[in-house]
Amino acid sequence: MKYSETGFRAVYHNFVAVTKNRNIEALMDSLPGGDLANGVLAYGYYDRDAGMTLEVMAAAYVTEDGFKVCPDIPDASLKIRIGAIEDTEFYIVNDEEGYFANKFADKLKILKGYDASEEIEQTRGMFFLDPCRDKEYIDDVLVRLMQDGLLTEGCWTRITGIGEHWFMGTLLNEPVQDFGWHKGDEIAFFINQDEDETYCYSDMNPTKWVTPEELEDGSMLKEAVARFNSDRTEPNFIDVLEILRDSFVWVPCSAILSEADQERVLKMLEEAGDDPSKIVGDEFITGDSIRLVPDILQNGDSFYFPIFSSEEEMGEYGKNFSKIQKHIFEVIPLARNNDHNVAGIVLNAFSDPFVLDAQIFDIVEKMKSRIRKS
Repeated sequence: MKYSETGFRAVYHNFVAVTKNRNIEALMDSLPGGDLANGVLAYGYYDRDAGMTLEVMAAAYVTEDGFKVCPDIPDASLKIRIGAIEDTEFYIVNDEEGYFANKFADKLKILKGYDASEEIEQTRGMFFLDPCRDKEYIDDVLVRLMQDGLLTEGCWTRITGIGEHWFMGTLLNEPVQDFGWHKGDEIAFFINQDEDETYCYSDMNPTKWVTPEELEDGSMLKEAVARFNSDRTEPNFIDVLEILRDSFVWVPCSAILSEADQERVLKMLEEAGDDPSKIVGDEFITGDSIRLVPDILQNGDSFYFPIFSSEEEMGEYGKNFSKIQKHIFEVIPLARNNDHNVAGIVLNAFSDPFVLDAQIFDIVEKMKSRIRKS
C-alpha cells in the first residue's frame, strides 16, 4: 500500500515497515545495519508544524511476506516527513502483543509530546472532514469564506476546537478579498454534506445590524438565545454570538469588606448584644474600598461564570448578590483569569441558558461590531 492511496490513518499511531526509496537513502546509510537493509521500521505520528511524520525505529529488511528488524537501535532521532515516501510501498505492522511498543518505549515516550488535545484528536477521527483535509497536514482544512458582494474564496484553516454544531480554526493564509478577517484570526466554520460534495464554510455576513438602544434592556439577546435553543442552526448560533459581542450584561458579585471594616461590623454586632435590631437603620460607611467578587456556578466537575441579560433574569438567586453591569469584553477577561479555570460563561443560567465555551472566547472578542448608530 501507499500513503497517497490510503491517507493518514494507515500510518497514524501505527508501526509501519517502509521500503527504501531515493529520498531516504542517505538516512538509511546512517542507520546501524542500514547497508544490509532495504527499508526501515518506523512509527507514525503528527507534528502540527511539520505534518505527518514517521519516527525511524531501526533498519529493516522488508519483503511482501514480512520483515526483519536490525537489532541495533539508532541513538539519534531520525524522522521521515510523509511527503518523502507518499508513493513508496509500506506495510502496517501488527503489534498487538506489544513487542515493538516495549522495545522502542523510550522513543515512543518522547513522541508523547506531540499528542493533541482530546478535542483535536476527536476531529482526526471524523471521516466526513477528510475531503477537506490537507493530505499531509491533517488538522488543516480548506474552508470556503462567504460574504455577500464577494466571491466565495477558499482559505486553509487549522482546526483549534469544536463545538456542538461548529468548528473553530485559525486562518493560515491572508484572504485575497477583504472579508474583514486576516491571517492568524480565529473563525467559526461549519461542514456542509450533500449528495454532490462535502465542504467546510464560514458565513461572514452580519446576521443583522443593531443599535445601542435595541440592546439596552437585554431583550434582544434573550430572544436570540431562545431562537437558538429551539432551533440550533448555524445562523441562529452566529446571531447569538454577534449580539453578545456588543452587549452589556449583568454580573452577580459578592461584596467583600476589608479586614478592618469587617472588624468594625463585628464590633457593632457585639455592642448590639442580644438585640441586633438596635443597629437597624444605622449608617455604616466603609473605611476601605469594597471588593466585588463575581459568583461562580458549578455543574459536576465544571465551573461556569454566570452572566444575565437583565437584572430581572437573576430572579431569587440575584437577591443574594450585588449586581454590576459590564460589557462582554470586560467579562471575558474576568472569566478567563478566574481561579476556578471556568469551562465557559453561562448566560441566564436559571431560565433559558446559553453557554459560551471558553474555547470560543477569542472568536467573540475578534468579531466585528454590528452596532449601527440610530
